[in-house]
Amino acid sequence: MIATETFRPLVLAQAKARKVEPRLIIVKHPIGGLNAQELAERIETATKELAEATGK
Repeated sequence: MIATETFRPLVLAQAKARKVEPRLIIVKHPIGGLNAQELAERIETATKELAEATGK
């Protein structure tokens, strides 16, 4: 799951309530309202973390 740092506590609380261990990629908040360059930076961060998490 990809979430912003602001929503991390909510994601973790929901996961705990459902007795699951989420696999998270956390990016800086916000996502909405960003210009193209800022959004590209968030996407790059998420892509790198996903590659590291999957060993690719």
